[in-house]
Amino acid sequence: MSRVKLLSGMAYDIATYEETGIADPVLKVFGEFPAPCEPFAVNRVYKGPQGHYEEVVVIADPDGTVIFESRPRIIELRGEMFEDLFADTFAPKLTITAGREHTLVLYLNGNLTAEVPVFIDAPYSASSFGAVLDAAETALKKGSICWLTIPQKDGSRVSRPAWYVQQGKQLFVLKGALEQELPNLENVGNVLLTVKSKDVKATIGEFNATVRVVTDSEEFDRIATLGLGTRLNLTDGENAMQRWRDTCTLVELTPVG
Repeated sequence: MSRVKLLSGMAYDIATYEETGIADPVLKVFGEFPAPCEPFAVNRVYKGPQGHYEEVVVIADPDGTVIFESRPRIIELRGEMFEDLFADTFAPKLTITAGREHTLVLYLNGNLTAEVPVFIDAPYSASSFGAVLDAAETALKKGSICWLTIPQKDGSRVSRPAWYVQQGKQLFVLKGALEQELPNLENVGNVLLTVKSKDVKATIGEFNATVRVVTDSEEFDRIATLGLGTRLNLTDGENAMQRWRDTCTLVELTPVG
């Protein structure tokens, strides 16, 4: 096969992109599964030898079954000195049956060129929440940062990155002047928790999360001890434990449907 490489590729919901200006690798459905997929676009950037290639774009479900296959089309690459972008819009009669991760598959001249993760956004599906939550839990195990959108006393909201200690689907975050600023977190009942994929830097899910301040000293020490292994760039090493006890508040976050 030719030495064509996919430098970047993404399938994303058109309406969401037009509304927010953000292209996340997400296909959107409304209603409970099975449900029709909203129109989506596919952007991809190839780099390879000059010439014409027959391209086919495929979407596969979590079991690897092809649920969408485009008609073959001829694309032209300008040569290995160039990065060639192609963008297409699709509005197929495509039915999504599960909320788990799907795959964008790209073929050139009948040969597999690349596979790219695609997530499913089903905001009105109860079953989807569990699937997306499982995907988020897996992503949190790989990453080190989540995003919290926190209501403020004046009615505004602030969004902050936060490092965390993960225990199953629960996250624990330490806030304090010498640690991380998460204003008003301990005073609210709920926050918006955003989880991104470490691999493709895309939003996997946004969840309301209940807030609980940890007041038990034994629970605080147990979670904080785990945090010593996940907190990056600790200047005071193991001495951070005492600093956390003296200056920080430990908060548990639990995603809810």
